[in-house]
Amino acid sequence: MVLPMDRILLLLSVLGAILFFYLEPYAELISLRLVDRPKGFAMVPLVVNIGLITYLWWQRREILRELGRWRRQKPVVQRFSDPEICLKLLSGAPWHDSLTNQLSLQVSRAIPNQRLVRAFQIDNGFTTKDEDYGREFRKEAITHIGDVTRGGWNRIGKWVQLTASATFEQYKDRKSAHLDVIIQVVTLKMIIFLLFDLQPDVIPDEKAARIARKINELWMLSKSDTRNLSNKFKPLQTELENLLGRWHHHKRDNPLNMILPAYETLWRVVVNCLIEVAFRPSVGGQWRTTLAAFAADPNSKTFNHKLEYTSSYPMSSVADIVKEALRLYPPTRRIYRQVHLPSESKSLLVAADIEACHRQRDIWLGDTDLYNPGRWVAVTESQRQAFMPFGGKPWICPASSAFAPMMIGSLVAAFAELISAEDWELHMVSGNVSRVLDDDMQLNSDRQENSVWEIVKRNQWDMGTS
Repeated sequence: MVLPMDRILLLLSVLGAILFFYLEPYAELISLRLVDRPKGFAMVPLVVNIGLITYLWWQRREILRELGRWRRQKPVVQRFSDPEICLKLLSGAPWHDSLTNQLSLQVSRAIPNQRLVRAFQIDNGFTTKDEDYGREFRKEAITHIGDVTRGGWNRIGKWVQLTASATFEQYKDRKSAHLDVIIQVVTLKMIIFLLFDLQPDVIPDEKAARIARKINELWMLSKSDTRNLSNKFKPLQTELENLLGRWHHHKRDNPLNMILPAYETLWRVVVNCLIEVAFRPSVGGQWRTTLAAFAADPNSKTFNHKLEYTSSYPMSSVADIVKEALRLYPPTRRIYRQVHLPSESKSLLVAADIEACHRQRDIWLGDTDLYNPGRWVAVTESQRQAFMPFGGKPWICPASSAFAPMMIGSLVAAFAELISAEDWELHMVSGNVSRVLDDDMQLNSDRQENSVWEIVKRNQWDMGTS
């Protein structure tokens, strides 16, 4: 790495100051004086020191900035991909002999998530160190999910279809559209509707797209550059204030406390699942039939109903389609915990590598990288244990049992009807889409990679290339 000149000067100044301050009194002892020093030489160190101190004061902002960068360096993370160890890490149990975490479960979970506090000004069950508030937040989430689904899933499913159709209507006359943006807009509008009872049709798509984009930008910045995040958060805060008309400027009143966990759990899984079922040439529309049946009558029965296809793709339900998407593309690829062991002087950061657990060849057999909902017809005990897309006990996501999977299924089913491979062609902003789809390569589940997918109208594409 090549350092800029100002940093080199800054480093030399600090070293020079240290040398002059501490070594000058001993110069007579450590040097061989071959000639006498000229008159007034004794004043040179004082003058140089004054100059260096002045320069350091002038560069104080840069020094503090550099110290901040040094403090923000990513800590070394110890990753675990063994499902048994991962489950122990998440539950707070000793994962090897006497390696017991001295931090409480709540604190162990909260510390790695403080970057989200700085980015989004939130205080929820994922970020708080207060155990009572953590339990209260989880209880509130469970209650809210119960209230939302009490009216039946058919109502939610129909709202998803209406919202997706209304949003997609704007793209019918366009040549192309970014797939991730469309899905982000619809997902966010549905989450706000279910959380705050603000009907999707009163939320402008442009506003929803701006909010989604700002959330994504802040999320990425929180992983690397935490400078001035509060200033960068203000535009997002303003958008939400204008939309929801509520904000008491207290972290626990922040609507993002509820929006972020729900929204972030869904949209990326939906993007990848839709590509797998709608654009893979090897599928041949078989899973579309299952999704269409669910879209026509969205409820738990049609969600779990299995249709038998061919020997290559056996009986599969929408639940299987969603589970396989969650296996290959989990919402959270790695779950972090801060650990303080009795034998260590300081704590360390560990990660349960969920993505690795979901793709272990000795557990998921030879086709671990292949999207195949049929594998869920007969699941082994080791596969069931290794499958943890929503974390593990005691903090497994409250929406994991029904709400999140059915919401993913509803969104995928709605978009699968709107975006047919006969009318739209999938492109990549950068990369070879044919190589990815035709060769059954797994999709990249990284957040940034979801923005490379673009749908292009087939007739427009054909006209442009004829």
